[in-house]
Amino acid sequence: MSDDYVDFPYLKRQDETYFVRLWSPPKSVETKAVLVDVHGGAWCDHDRKAGYIYDKQLAQAGYAVAAIDFRCGPAFQHPAASIDVNAAVHWARLLARHIQARSQEVVTIGSSSGGHLALLAALTPYAAEEHGTEIWATDEWASPQSIDGSVPAVGVFWAPVDPAARFMYAKALDNQLGRRLMTNSVAYFESEEAMREASISRVVLEETTARLPRIWFAQAGNDQNVPAEIVQNLEQVYRTAGGVFEITTYPGSPHGFVHAGGEASQKFITDLVSWLDAIFEARSST
Repeated sequence: MSDDYVDFPYLKRQDETYFVRLWSPPKSVETKAVLVDVHGGAWCDHDRKAGYIYDKQLAQAGYAVAAIDFRCGPAFQHPAASIDVNAAVHWARLLARHIQARSQEVVTIGSSSGGHLALLAALTPYAAEEHGTEIWATDEWASPQSIDGSVPAVGVFWAPVDPAARFMYAKALDNQLGRRLMTNSVAYFESEEAMREASISRVVLEETTARLPRIWFAQAGNDQNVPAEIVQNLEQVYRTAGGVFEITTYPGSPHGFVHAGGEASQKFITDLVSWLDAIFEARSST
């Protein structure tokens, strides 16, 4: 399977330029839609290359995948990253029109902390223009008057959807993993108050007025990074609020198992493609 991608700048903020890795379907395959992939790394690590295992297979299945770089800790703090995700969705919608994708809708996907950021952005989709913000509009840089980051659905993979609860869990681990998770959490959020503010359950209960996007949550059955209770709490809150929350568990699989490849990884990718196909088929029939 060949790698069919190109890297180019999609977002400028003041003097900083952020890149996207765009994975394109084979020329013989019609592009179904554009997906925005938000990488993980405990809000501080990794970049747009992190999800290449599923990004390239999603492209083979007919999706243009925009794997983005964005503002991360420790250089930047909450809510910088989720604001950038909204800008990326806005840009991806322009891309979908330009490449004449079958659907003009954009769906976000995210691994680990990227799943948290994708959800947070989807639930708070409108942001005022930040001074100096420009988006690449197919042939020139443009300054939008407002950012529309709304999406109909979010694919969330083993994500710490309650940063404060995960911070307390990491504290109790008293090992190298726990120290890394704590350090990165503080580097991006700066305070436990900001972590609590970024809880997806809290946002759903206290802030969300827009229609809730559909969620597909891929849960690692042996996740040492994200306790199952955090996911179960969001599932209950989301469904009570009237949202659609689907969850698929991969028994025995560790956090981030897809990045290692193997049988569980392939099952995850098959499940993800099936969910995406169902989302876009349902929307095209309405």
